[in-house]
Amino acid sequence: MTAPWRIVFDNLAAHYGPQHWWQEDQLGDWLMMVLVQQTNARNVALAMNNLQDVLSVDQLLALTPEELAERIRPARFYLQKTAHLRGLLTWFKEAGGDFAAFSARPADQLRNQLLALPGIGPETADVMLMYTFGKKTFVGDEYARRLSQRIGLGVYKTYAAMHDALQPFAETLTLNEARELHALIDEHGKPQIGYPYDDSFLTTPAVPADQ
Repeated sequence: MTAPWRIVFDNLAAHYGPQHWWQEDQLGDWLMMVLVQQTNARNVALAMNNLQDVLSVDQLLALTPEELAERIRPARFYLQKTAHLRGLLTWFKEAGGDFAAFSARPADQLRNQLLALPGIGPETADVMLMYTFGKKTFVGDEYARRLSQRIGLGVYKTYAAMHDALQPFAETLTLNEARELHALIDEHGKPQIGYPYDDSFLTTPAVPADQ
């Protein structure tokens, strides 16, 4: 079941090259995983620019909710995201505030704790697990589900269904490969929305030279 996904990953990697998502700044990248919900990268960049002088957990929590909301206004839904960010950062600080210590926790425990926080759904939790806390996971987002259906590797109607089915495959990858797989699937899927084309070549052992 998972063997064809190795071919898909290898072909995507050869076709697009390394993506290097979420590897700039651990705290900053973590904030962006909340800010990017229901908006685009440009708006997130504007919001992050407004946070450059307060990029520590203590400084962010020292802002009033109103101050934080005003700074992240460009990211849209800023009142909701303010509450979500404050909940996330408060949880992190009260539990020790150390990324290395959090990363040492079992993945299932950490995932359940993230899911208990406001505004953190399964997809966001898995992205955080993988890019912030170094846990291998399969992100069964809309791009992944559409790709799977298009190339005949299964129809998954929900995030959980695909995540659960492909998590064993993610465990066979290195952490960097698991991170790259998610990034590559999304990079490949974005143009497919407006300009779909036949991408069945991804299931062949090697990408044809003319692709």
